[in-house]
Amino acid sequence: MLGLAQPVATAAVTARTAAASIRVGSLKLGKCGTAPLTYCGSLKVPLDYSSAASPDISIGFQFLPATAASPAAGTILAVEGGPGFATTGSESLYVAQAGSLLQTRNMLLVNLRGTGNSTPLDCKGLESYTKLQQQYGAKFDRLVADCGRQLNHTWRYRHGGWVHASDLFNTAYSARDVSGVVQALKLGKVDLYGDSYGSWFAQVFASRYPAELRSVTLDSTYQVLDLNPWYSTTAVTARRAFDQACSLSPACAAAARGPSWGRISALARRLARAPVTGLATTTDGTRSRMTVSDLTLVNLVNNAGFDPIVYRDLDAAARALLQHNDPAPLLRLASLSIGFDDNNYPLPEFSDGLYFAVSCTDYVQLFSRDASPAVRQRQYSAAVRREPARTFAPFTVAQWTSMDQYTEAYSACLDWPAPVHHIAPITRRPPLVPASVPVLVMSGTLDSLTPRLDGATLVASQMGKSARLVTFANLTHVTLQDANDSCPASVYQTFVADPAGLPTQNVSCAAKIAPVHTVGSYPLYLAQAAAARRTAGDKAGRQALQAATIAVDAVGDEISRSPYLLNTTDLGLRGGSVTLRYTATGLAMRLDAVRWVTDATIDGTATWNQATGKVTARLTVHPRRGAAVRLTATWLVFGQPGQYAVITGSQGKAALAARCPAP
Repeated sequence: MLGLAQPVATAAVTARTAAASIRVGSLKLGKCGTAPLTYCGSLKVPLDYSSAASPDISIGFQFLPATAASPAAGTILAVEGGPGFATTGSESLYVAQAGSLLQTRNMLLVNLRGTGNSTPLDCKGLESYTKLQQQYGAKFDRLVADCGRQLNHTWRYRHGGWVHASDLFNTAYSARDVSGVVQALKLGKVDLYGDSYGSWFAQVFASRYPAELRSVTLDSTYQVLDLNPWYSTTAVTARRAFDQACSLSPACAAAARGPSWGRISALARRLARAPVTGLATTTDGTRSRMTVSDLTLVNLVNNAGFDPIVYRDLDAAARALLQHNDPAPLLRLASLSIGFDDNNYPLPEFSDGLYFAVSCTDYVQLFSRDASPAVRQRQYSAAVRREPARTFAPFTVAQWTSMDQYTEAYSACLDWPAPVHHIAPITRRPPLVPASVPVLVMSGTLDSLTPRLDGATLVASQMGKSARLVTFANLTHVTLQDANDSCPASVYQTFVADPAGLPTQNVSCAAKIAPVHTVGSYPLYLAQAAAARRTAGDKAGRQALQAATIAVDAVGDEISRSPYLLNTTDLGLRGGSVTLRYTATGLAMRLDAVRWVTDATIDGTATWNQATGKVTARLTVHPRRGAAVRLTATWLVFGQPGQYAVITGSQGKAALAARCPAP
């Protein structure tokens, strides 16, 4: 293959002195970014590789030259997931996870066909469909089918006939596109990284173009071969993961008895009988009417696989509703998670059309793609009837398959056009790569979307003897993009620096990652709050100790919510407001009359130094009855098990000295 033995020579230059354009391999690239120095380019490829009359499409990419080496030692090739996300949209994340590797290595970010600036698929009906919680059902399925028909009437062959393109945005063709870019740039052997669907793509690429690889990293992966169309291990993993998240949190373990999944099961039955409706804070800091049903809960449970805030909040929110008929915490969690996680990004960041073009073409379905829509519907209905009722318990099969179809497209592809081109993603049997290509497989114990149970474990086996699975405790989907710990980046960087050392590489940090700081409880009243534990010198009464706990919890809650918010203001759980200010060192906030409970308000300030993880809060709690409690509290975000907040202050003349679980 062209250029596989020719490392690219890139000058180590500053962004200020960098040329406006450079030639890499056979392509001319233009400067399109300075921090970091980035060059952009594109490559024309056939839409339909099987036809000499095919029109061309454009594949866009970004190239980041090594910052301190010429020639570079190699190139990291990163590919985003979804499917549908633009790889270039995650540039900052890939740069951060590569760290110092980029001093001596280039980075290549290729937008797969149909995404970003690589001939993005713009299915108008799907792109404009923003009715949250309704991304399933007959109406939505029709929009998906309309998208497929649109793709089949967008391009023409050179002889004039329409290109049946609904099956041409497949993973095998995307791999061929990327291989073409790598060869045109003459990059030599690359270090391939893929996360989520990007790791699915990476398996396909690796199986087809192993000679182009120096190493492969599969982050939060699932199998291309032998994929189960039911994805039933998601529910199995969720049951264990919710129990684990609560049991490892001092606050949750002290407040709740028995398995967390038992309470979530009770919540599912409660919501099936009677959904709850009320005002909830949205991601833009306003209040909007929200309804939480059993189907909302299905989506929340699935969101937890990539969103630790659901693990953090759901158990306590369930207990608040079940034990005290208090829906506020659950409404607030659903509004945040559904509003943020299930509200897809617009083009060019995410292509809804590409998501379904891949899902309906490559992913195994519960029906035959070659059958007519009517036959497909009968096959699908029969499959649902045959599936054991307890597979997704406490949810029924009908409830589970009615989830957001961007999580799993169970029924969405029923009317997608039948394929004309049959291009299997992988055409060989394991091992998928030769033993000369080391493969790092990364998996989080709380990742229920691509579980270790049969996803990562099976993929590692299929890749071959050169693969090693590393499991990271207490992390969710895409371990290298989880803010909880620096361990995944350390493991990844060490591997890429020396792939041959993978069998004996020290990965002991993976077992030591701090648990999710799961909420203990959501008290309605101050008197119901857990009391902080007294330490030496404490003279305060129980009310002060309870006030200390709610003050710390209110700040911890805001820190956990901050990445999801669209503005710099937020509303307290039961009233009041929070103003956020992002600084060079982290996050500062001001609390004004925040009500964590109904009969006390919290005022004051807090800062979170993201470099050290330290939070310092100076707060005043005003109970409805009793003197104000003034306190200072410090703790570490993402601290190790048993991490506590240290609290000092006073209520009147009584000194307060205590500690409580760090939120």
